[in-house]
Amino acid sequence: MFNSDAIAYIPLFSTAVVALLIFVFLAIIKARNTAKVSFLSFLSLAVIIFGCVYTALHPGMSLFSTMLLIAAAIIIPYVIMLAFGKPKPKELKEQTEESLKKPEIIVEELPPEQINLVEKGRAFSLLAADTFGKKEGMQSLLDTINKTCMDVTGADGGAVLLVDDFEDSINVKSFAGDFPPPYKLPSDMPHKPLRVSTSFKFANFPLRDNIFGEVASSGKAELITQPLKDSRIFQNGPEDFLKLGSFIFVPIQLRDKGIVIGLIALSKNAGTEVFTQQHLDWTLTLVSFAETALKTAYSFMEYSDRHEISKESEVAATLQNTLLPKKIPPLSGVNLGVFTEHTEGVCSDIYDIIPARQDRVSFVLMDVAGKGTNSFLVMSMLRAMIRLVVNTPQSAGTILSWANREICSEINFDHFASTALINFNPVKKTIQASAAGTTPILLYSSQKGNIEKKSVSCEPLGVEKTTSYRDIQFTVSQGDIIITYTDGLVEALNSTGKQYSTERLASVIKENCKLSGKEIASLVKTDIKKFIGSESLHDDQTLLLIKIQ
Repeated sequence: MFNSDAIAYIPLFSTAVVALLIFVFLAIIKARNTAKVSFLSFLSLAVIIFGCVYTALHPGMSLFSTMLLIAAAIIIPYVIMLAFGKPKPKELKEQTEESLKKPEIIVEELPPEQINLVEKGRAFSLLAADTFGKKEGMQSLLDTINKTCMDVTGADGGAVLLVDDFEDSINVKSFAGDFPPPYKLPSDMPHKPLRVSTSFKFANFPLRDNIFGEVASSGKAELITQPLKDSRIFQNGPEDFLKLGSFIFVPIQLRDKGIVIGLIALSKNAGTEVFTQQHLDWTLTLVSFAETALKTAYSFMEYSDRHEISKESEVAATLQNTLLPKKIPPLSGVNLGVFTEHTEGVCSDIYDIIPARQDRVSFVLMDVAGKGTNSFLVMSMLRAMIRLVVNTPQSAGTILSWANREICSEINFDHFASTALINFNPVKKTIQASAAGTTPILLYSSQKGNIEKKSVSCEPLGVEKTTSYRDIQFTVSQGDIIITYTDGLVEALNSTGKQYSTERLASVIKENCKLSGKEIASLVKTDIKKFIGSESLHDDQTLLLIKIQ
């Protein structure tokens, strides 16, 4: 017969089993530390399990109810504390979640000597800023780099050498302490400490056949502890101050360009402790900071130089325009065509028109080599000389010869000028001219329909003081055109690298020979612009046409 009282105990045993399972799972969670588990949870479950089992074995609901109340009394305060306690900050939670995603990063503290090197290296960069506004800023930076490397390594002597690309040499720029020269001294130099150190302080070396040049050329640092066994090192004498100890040579590079700009050289005297690998490593670290500082200084110097050149060019261009005729005077027997295109920063071309006398009108075209204010000074001097002498009866060749002697006497100037001087006699319709350098004089003959070169090749003004310039004389008739121009015009390049050429210039003039000189010059200017397109000019361009009426 079915016993209903026995069935009533099944929920008690089931509750006990479920509570036991929960107890076991909480124990596993606690052991694996996958989440925090309170001791009160274990205690309340133990009370429930005990109450269920004891009630099933000793019938009586009062004991079971008491055990449930005890379990509730244990767990309820814990639940209330979690529900109404201080909430966990959201940022802390997000940080905790983020820390679970990111791998752990271990930061090692730098050793004291490395911290010291970093601080000294930072000082280089700060000092580099002084090169911006101080005349001796670069020298101060080099001296500081040298002294710092000496202090850190305990060197007895140190030098900073910089490469001179133009001279293909490396030159001492900073020198301090006792540095026995590792190169062969001149045979006539007395072996005196002051003489040797002074010579080294201002020395320059080729980029070969010596340790400085070879390190700069190879770009490889060198630690030399036994210099007498190194074929690149030379022992100069038995004197104590010349005896060799140990050396460190570290190249200074602009690493983004892969260019060696100099090197640090350090020495220790003979009889002292030699340099070690650690000393070399310290020097390499300091040099890496020095490279950054020097790059900053060089960048500013380049900017400053470009700025100064730009300012000089602007001044020269303004002055150059003051030498050009403001207005072409009315001239008897001719009409003129002229244009000039100045290139930024060049300042080389000018023309002049001088109604000297009734029987002479002088036309001058000048192309001065070089750029900037120096070119302007040369052209202004020559212009003044020619303007002064054309009022005399002297011929064109004599005038250029005199101007050449004067400009060659100015030893401070090394610029020269290609010049065409054309004297026109409107009464006799004759031309007396002379040319120096690359500025030609051409004649378009209206009768023959061709263009003939009248000038001959010779040296520019300012090259040789004894040069004598020839006179060119010929008669002109109505419709003839005298042509002179600077080489920047016919050497203008298009996008394919092709020059405009004298032949193309001649073709435009012949095709439009019936027009006025002004109209022909305008057509030439248009044709050149069409030819070069968007390409920039690299030299001034000037054209002067004298059409006989």
